[in-house]
Amino acid sequence: MRTHLALLAAAVFLPVILGSAIAIRLLLDAERQAVLRSMQELARATALTMDRELTAALASGQALTTSLTLFRGDFATFYSQARSANAGTGRDTALLRADGEQVFNTARPYGAPSAAPSAATRLRVRTVLEGGVPVVSDLIVGSTARRFAVAAQIPVTLGDGRAMVLGQRIDARRLNAMLPRDVPGSWLISVFDRAGRTIARNRGWEAYVAGQPRPAVLAALRAGTAIVRSESREGTPMYAALVRSPLSGWTAAVGVPVAELEATAAHAVSLTAGTLLCAVALACLGALLFARRLLAATEYLGAATEGMVDGRLPPPADLRITELNALQKVLHAVSTRLIRLESARQRHLAEAQAARSLAEAQNRAKDEFLAMLGHELRNPLGAISSAIALIQMGASGQAAERAHQIIGRQSRHLGHLVDELLDANRVLSGRVTLAPVPLDLAAAVRDVASTLQTQGTTAEHTVELDLEPVWVHCDPTRLQQVIGNLIENAAKYTQAGGRIRVSVRGAGGMAELAVADDGKGIDADLLPRIWDVFVQGKVLSRAKGGLGIGLAVVKSLVEQHDGSVAVASGGAQQGSTFTIRLPLAGAALPGTGAGDTTVPAPPPGRRVLLVEDNDDLRDMTCALLQARGCTVLTAAGGKAALALAARHRPDVAFVDIDLPDISGYDVARSLARQGGIRLVAVTGYGQPDDVRRALDAGFDLHLKKPVRLDELERALGEADPVR
Repeated sequence: MRTHLALLAAAVFLPVILGSAIAIRLLLDAERQAVLRSMQELARATALTMDRELTAALASGQALTTSLTLFRGDFATFYSQARSANAGTGRDTALLRADGEQVFNTARPYGAPSAAPSAATRLRVRTVLEGGVPVVSDLIVGSTARRFAVAAQIPVTLGDGRAMVLGQRIDARRLNAMLPRDVPGSWLISVFDRAGRTIARNRGWEAYVAGQPRPAVLAALRAGTAIVRSESREGTPMYAALVRSPLSGWTAAVGVPVAELEATAAHAVSLTAGTLLCAVALACLGALLFARRLLAATEYLGAATEGMVDGRLPPPADLRITELNALQKVLHAVSTRLIRLESARQRHLAEAQAARSLAEAQNRAKDEFLAMLGHELRNPLGAISSAIALIQMGASGQAAERAHQIIGRQSRHLGHLVDELLDANRVLSGRVTLAPVPLDLAAAVRDVASTLQTQGTTAEHTVELDLEPVWVHCDPTRLQQVIGNLIENAAKYTQAGGRIRVSVRGAGGMAELAVADDGKGIDADLLPRIWDVFVQGKVLSRAKGGLGIGLAVVKSLVEQHDGSVAVASGGAQQGSTFTIRLPLAGAALPGTGAGDTTVPAPPPGRRVLLVEDNDDLRDMTCALLQARGCTVLTAAGGKAALALAARHRPDVAFVDIDLPDISGYDVARSLARQGGIRLVAVTGYGQPDDVRRALDAGFDLHLKKPVRLDELERALGEADPVR
């Protein structure tokens, strides 16, 4: 037994002592390098922050240099353009002549006198003009006041040949405010220009701006050294990590006190010592456990035997005795099987309960949807039935005209409901084909808001627009659908006189559209499900209700554009805010105007073949065509249609696709071989694949039911008489 204990102690102590001695040294270096790497990353991030601001200044300045007013020398107008372009950016624009004299500075009123240019200013201007490329300046000290700034300077040539320099100036205080703040208080972050002067400093900026660091740091700045040990200007010994920006030539520096680094290494050493003590304690415990192994095995078997009476077994253990381990394995296998059976029963029960809850929720959603759909369908059907009854009673004059208008309006409403359901099904199943183009999100919001105001959707509300021009790469039709759904949803849940605020801005490389209202808000239990299909809150008026698919369509369309959606509400009567985020477009393209949509009246005397198996629809369409001066041949099937076409040679053929004998595609192929007949498919199938299939079969035009009068007239007007 003593031999076993001695071997165990030696096996534990010797590796631990040797390993700990090596680990102490390695940890000292590793911890120091880890902190230095984190300092370099922070310095790199600081340099990138400066570069982003300078890049933005260069971009805005280069955009200003393309101004026609500047090219023509209209400085007063260009001054106003520059002020507008800089609004909200914290930058000022200065235009300098080749001799350094200032034409204007948007920080002062136009025409305000300026001091004579300093030698440094003339040198900067001459350097930019000689180089012919944009240049980022070092720190600039104001001539009339102790103001510090940097400038992105861009050469520009006016139409009359004059060479000037356009400078986008950034106040050094603004750059100083961009330094990382979430760092330990002992860390020092600074940004130096190419001459080693301080541009930004997270501590004591007022005292040290424009000053140079200690000679050792200054030498490292000029040599491009990555890590240097020196003292801060306050006298604190520090390690400093330096990163130079390739854009500006500036250097970002992050300093950490030497004492802090050494404290970190000492902490690692203390951890190693603690590990050694733990190893010793574990070795002693192992020796004690080894001595009690046989007793523990005996006690285990006794407990196992007693546990068999009431079905309890102790947890499995390695007894280090072959026969006893075999017996333990049998007992453990029996216990494990019983536990698995019970776990499976509990799991199946939970799955069944979850499935039942899901089915009940789906049934409730289905019932609610069917109830809403029934309501939405009964209203127009009731209006149509009443109008028909009024006509059947012999109404005339204004009453008959109003009845006809109601029938037309409600029929279009029914068609809109069907289109909305079919479109929602395509969108939610991801079967829509997007045609994205670069477009201005703010302009799209403005157009949709104007349309909804004209339609009366938001007539009872105050709609506030806060729009920044932001370009996205989206399908225009689907984007308008998203915007319209969000604004209509806000109007639906906001009382008359309420406010709806729509804002557009760019944030974090994304375009952000937010629609906020001060309406009834969203209950907390409904908020997680608000984007689900057929889910909607209780509307203020049932007349403003819907099918509960608008927000689900919004979410699906936005995600198909690689965007995201979010919603926030403080609860009942606290209003709500719906936000969508879309990737910014890489470039903005000019839009194209809408074409002339005037439909010419069809020439009289057309001979039209109408093929439709629905009697009522065939009769009504026939009457409509006859009212337009057409001679109409009707057929309920494809074979009869082909016979009529062979005898009478129509100018135009309107053909349904689903016919009782042969398909409309077969009819089109046969008629196309005869030639001289304009073939128009009239069908309820409106998917892009359906349109392509119709055109491939020989149809000249595809119309989706119900066909509007203007579509019918367009089809007739584009046909040429055969005779």
